[in-house]
Amino acid sequence: MQSANRPVSIRADEVTHSRSGEVVTATGNVEIARDGLVLRAQRVLYDKTADRMSAAGNVVLVNPSGDAFYADTVEISGDLKDAVANGIRVRLRDKSRFASEAGRLIGGTRTEFDTAVYTTCPVCKDDPAGAPPWRIRAQEVVRDTDKETIAYRNAVLEVWGVPVLYTPYFEQPDVGVKRKTGMLVPTFGSHGDLGMIARVPVFLEIAPDKDATFTPILTENEGGVGLVEYRQRFHGGSLRAEGSVTSGSTETEYRTLRGHFDVGINYDIDSNWRSGATVSVASDDTYLGRYEFSDDRTLTSNVFLEGFFGRNYAAGNLYRFQGLRPTDDSNTIPLVMPELDFSMLSARDRLGGRFGIDGNVRSLVRSVGPDSVRMSLDTGWQLPYTSPRGQRLNLFARLQTDGYWIDDLDDGDKPGERTADVTGRAFPQAGLDWRYPLVRHSGGFSQIVEPIMGFVVAPRGGNSDRIPNEDSLDLELDDTNVFDRSRATGLDLVENGKRMYYGLQGRLLGHRRVEANAFLGQSYRFGGSELFPAGAGLDEDFSDVVGRVELGYREYLRFLYRFRYDYERLRSRRDEVGASFGPDAFRVSADYLFIDRQPAPSGIEDRREINLGFDAKVTDSVTLRGETQRDLQAGRYLWHRGEIGYRADCYDISFNFERSMTRDRDIRPANTFLLRVGLTAPRAN
Repeated sequence: MQSANRPVSIRADEVTHSRSGEVVTATGNVEIARDGLVLRAQRVLYDKTADRMSAAGNVVLVNPSGDAFYADTVEISGDLKDAVANGIRVRLRDKSRFASEAGRLIGGTRTEFDTAVYTTCPVCKDDPAGAPPWRIRAQEVVRDTDKETIAYRNAVLEVWGVPVLYTPYFEQPDVGVKRKTGMLVPTFGSHGDLGMIARVPVFLEIAPDKDATFTPILTENEGGVGLVEYRQRFHGGSLRAEGSVTSGSTETEYRTLRGHFDVGINYDIDSNWRSGATVSVASDDTYLGRYEFSDDRTLTSNVFLEGFFGRNYAAGNLYRFQGLRPTDDSNTIPLVMPELDFSMLSARDRLGGRFGIDGNVRSLVRSVGPDSVRMSLDTGWQLPYTSPRGQRLNLFARLQTDGYWIDDLDDGDKPGERTADVTGRAFPQAGLDWRYPLVRHSGGFSQIVEPIMGFVVAPRGGNSDRIPNEDSLDLELDDTNVFDRSRATGLDLVENGKRMYYGLQGRLLGHRRVEANAFLGQSYRFGGSELFPAGAGLDEDFSDVVGRVELGYREYLRFLYRFRYDYERLRSRRDEVGASFGPDAFRVSADYLFIDRQPAPSGIEDRREINLGFDAKVTDSVTLRGETQRDLQAGRYLWHRGEIGYRADCYDISFNFERSMTRDRDIRPANTFLLRVGLTAPRAN
């Protein structure tokens, strides 16, 4: 049949026409389709003159998106886009449901329900007529698919049939909408210092390429905190910004303006160049920790530009640091204005070697203390070679040339006066690295054993007292740098003299996903050196012995042990142990850290800490998690954390607890309890 000159297909067990031919009656398994809309019923009367249909008996209207509307009776237009129905039940494509006494479909996009109930909870098999875990009962519900919203008037939230919350109006995104302005899941709890606390985030959809989240944080003892997050994507880049502000108390002031700002932007200029910036600033040292935004001890702001050209690289950076420790002095922390780097690597020459250049220019500026400019050029050549029997050799030679200009130095001859200095050095170095991997396959296992040996030759000297050491203060030997050409962490310090290194590493792989790795290494300096401080592991002729052991068995076992042992005294100088055991149903983990005290310049104190935790999946819905950290050196716990989570078909509940023993000025030990309840769509089968 035709409706408004557009075809409508109809199928039924029986179709009859009136004498005038203007009324068509279809009975028995009736199905009428048009433009993706399908109407099913037991009996349908179609009036051609009015272009309307009356349907009764198990009426179902299915739209192209998969939403199904059930009704006792329906009066519907010939194009299936306008209808009036009684006894409505709706099953949306995400399995959420509506029920209403009566409703109207307008233009195929707007549906109005009178005295309606909405829930995402599935029907309980044991008690189909019982109240679901939650539902919204409203005087009127309007679903507008053009605006992608579902609006409620005079709505009441019921939990297991008990009214718990009333609102005259609220709005939610339509099903399937991933981004829509509205309130997100709130969090409620208490904090031992801040008192009762509530976080009520609101998501703002600004445009397809940008959005924001505004989170009022209400505290009992410190008032409100405003937190804003902004996100944007644009052609070739992205922007993320976060900021907060409050009028809160500090250790010395009752009320003062406090806050933080953190922004990051990245932009790909073209296929070779990219740029970006990160700015992180806090109003004071303890703000981020007290309001639990971050536990960082240093905030880094950076502006960069870098380029990639095959084997060549160039970069420029500006840095600003904000120290948050009690001992940090902002006047002596330098600004890096700027730092320029470039690297060049040639193609292989006739011998198979490569020539490379690494350059660096760095300028440091301070309010109090010396300023400096460093220009460094490292030129080198290396020749890798693999013998017919599998031995691998790498020969290298390099020359590091540095020039320094230092201003605002103390004049030892004239106390109180400042002076400037210009100095530099040329430091050559050469070496040979030898490795011989031996492979064996047996009994379903693959074994690799690789002995390693190398020599590095360099002249004595090169570290004049006139050269300021700004980037090589943290000196420590470990399994990652024992074979490095220089164990210094930066360019200001060069590792002089002659030395050799040697070690062994191996790997075992099994067909049942059994895996083991081991490494052991040491170095020897000819003639000793006073370059490295006591406790760094490199201050004697023989260095400390460093190593690593890793074990794994499928997903049930992960074990890592890293160590550093004093060669002469045969005692541990550093131990790191990390392990996790068990399946997903119950998994325990343990991490242990021991660091022996080191004198200046690193100034590391004795540390002995242990972290224990577990994750348990009690059922498909219930999860438990716990974690604690203890300072064994001080004999006290640092924090305890726990979480209980329950995930049902249509809601999530999580309860978090944390006990922090940290004390830092106005940050005091506190217990934190947080409850989060989210109403969700049903889980996929």
